[in-house]
Amino acid sequence: MISKTIQRPIAAAVASVFLLSACVTTNPDGSTKLDDKATAALIGAAAGCAVGAATSKKGAKGCLVGAAVGAAAGYLISWYFESKKLADASSVNKEYEKQAKASKAAKASAPPKNDVIPAKFESKVASTPADASGQKEVQITSNTDLVGYGDSVPNVQQKYALYDENNKLVEEKIENVAAVDGAGRYQTSSKFKMPADAKGKNYTMKTTLIANNKNYKESAYKVTWLDNGSTVLLASLY
Repeated sequence: MISKTIQRPIAAAVASVFLLSACVTTNPDGSTKLDDKATAALIGAAAGCAVGAATSKKGAKGCLVGAAVGAAAGYLISWYFESKKLADASSVNKEYEKQAKASKAAKASAPPKNDVIPAKFESKVASTPADASGQKEVQITSNTDLVGYGDSVPNVQQKYALYDENNKLVEEKIENVAAVDGAGRYQTSSKFKMPADAKGKNYTMKTTLIANNKNYKESAYKVTWLDNGSTVLLASLY
């Protein structure tokens, strides 16, 4: 349990981060929710406080410094995600039925009658123009086709995992593809920034489509920030 003298510095450190980032959102029903950045900052602040208090002879002061650093660390990689539906079930199912009739393997590619399943998952990666600070974002756009005539809506998620040069996991994010309401064509978009010390280093980004808790397909990309920090090199691995 954290003492009151340590709780106050945590609150001060985290509050300053929240005020600067405006990371509290209001739901339609009037309730409020901390976004993922705020959650990461809060976890980072708590961890930072524990380390700071343990390593400093001035417990509360050490906590304040540790909490501030921990909160900042939670913001090193900033994620953004959205999903939308591009085509309805009828048009996508008809498209795959037509392909099936023209294919010798019709039974393998025809939309199932009592289920909705993934039929395609493709991703592409690009860098956005530099912002005012000269920093670029990496944007991953994915298109997913779900086919079939089943009544149940599959639980569709997309996982993003970033690995460093030593293949060590840096960040992982699993997002629900909220736009899914059955068969159809869907698009997701995710953006993220890298920490300052990423310059000149190579990273691997993997993104995976998950349907009903089963991996459907994974794509991987090599991402390199050049030393000047304003140029991003991207290459598809698979």
